[in-house]
Amino acid sequence: MGSLTIFIPARSGSTRVKNKNLQKIGKLSLLERKIKICKSLKIGKVVVSTNSKKIAKLSIKNGAEIPFLRPKKYSTSKASTISAILHYLRFLNKKNMKIPTYLAILPLTNPFLEKKTIISAYKKLIKNKKMNSIIGFTEANDHPFTFIKVKKKIYFNIFRHDGSIYSDHERTQDWPKAYIGSAGLKITKTSYFLKYLKEYSPLFGIKAFDLKKTMGIKITKKESFDINDRTDLLYANQFLNKKK
Repeated sequence: MGSLTIFIPARSGSTRVKNKNLQKIGKLSLLERKIKICKSLKIGKVVVSTNSKKIAKLSIKNGAEIPFLRPKKYSTSKASTISAILHYLRFLNKKNMKIPTYLAILPLTNPFLEKKTIISAYKKLIKNKKMNSIIGFTEANDHPFTFIKVKKKIYFNIFRHDGSIYSDHERTQDWPKAYIGSAGLKITKTSYFLKYLKEYSPLFGIKAFDLKKTMGIKITKKESFDINDRTDLLYANQFLNKKK
């Protein structure tokens, strides 16, 4: 079956929302909520990668591991997620520590991702030996057919989707379904990352999943909900209040 590590990227220095990772949804911060969910899964250890002593202290208090404070160069707003992942894997290599078979990348900013979804995704990837990654996907709010090109006049039929274009359909309900990938759930075999260990640049920009060998698991729009600004935080708290 192999081993799994849940990797939670949590740098400080967010620009749109100050201290975003420590903002609260209900009674818990985004950090505490994500760690609590991941710990309850009991499918692997939970590691938080951060450059912040405050985040590190709170992570340890809630049961996550902090193997190091992430270096500054991998903690800027321009640093890629995979650069932080590779830094973590190099750390394990250097310390002769066991490298897990799978790495689940679960950002804090998707607070409504359900436990059963994470477990189902993990089991699905394990069963499919030919795939290196699995990501969550959900129905798109904006369909490709709604996009236009604006020059001297407006151009339609910009995208062909599932073999058809905008003008092929009179009614929107006849449009083929369109989906988007979610940043909230990615699980990848670490063997995919290991071939890039010598890439030390914080700007190294490949995806944290194998574009050629990725399968998907459908998640709800609520699970895919991503907190980027204060309006999103407001919506998230309103949703929790409605549940009570």
